[in-house]
Amino acid sequence: MHLATTTEPALWIVDRLHPFGQDVGSIVPPGFEAYARVFHPPYRVAPDGTMTPVRWRDIAAANERSLQVEMRRLEISCAPSQFSRQRERLWDQQPHCGRLPSEIADRLVTVLGRHTSTPESCWFAVWEGFGDLRVRDNPGSKFSIPGRTLILLHGHVGDLVQTLSSVDWIYLSPNLWWPEDRAWCVATEIDFTWTYVGGAPECIQQVMDDPELEAVPTNPAEGNCMEK
Repeated sequence: MHLATTTEPALWIVDRLHPFGQDVGSIVPPGFEAYARVFHPPYRVAPDGTMTPVRWRDIAAANERSLQVEMRRLEISCAPSQFSRQRERLWDQQPHCGRLPSEIADRLVTVLGRHTSTPESCWFAVWEGFGDLRVRDNPGSKFSIPGRTLILLHGHVGDLVQTLSSVDWIYLSPNLWWPEDRAWCVATEIDFTWTYVGGAPECIQQVMDDPELEAVPTNPAEGNCMEK
């Protein structure tokens, strides 16, 4: 992954995004046939330090709520309920906010890599404000979307698994990434504990059906925190 010398490949996203904070289309560009919201899991930490992801659906069920009702809590908190109705602790470490978890990044590369004709040419954009960002931009690599300024990089789709953090053991993902053929686009907003994916219906269906991911359908006109 290397710095881009021009931001022209990102202009289609700048042109399509809705105004800041309006809806899903403010985060991931409208124009795709289908969309999914992929949840970042919280984790249960064992005494030996082993971390096990916890599904949002299981958290909702432990509180006798639907996933949609659990999602409404995000207007107050970026994380799902930590305790069950019986006051059992459901997770210990909160979901990654604004950063795609490494295990989800690995899985998305596998799934999405099958749905592009240009896996060797992908674009990656990362928010300039991360304190541990190892990337140093040049004048030709920076562009703005509503409310955010990003740094553009280029590489192979598999380069997503490389951390952009200056701390090697911390995984820092791009906030936007898409292939040259624009077959799909992935967006992780810095204030959210989930990631949006837009693409063809068969691509998005595979994302939602993948047993290692937890995703629900969405669309650009939907509110960011809950279904309407």
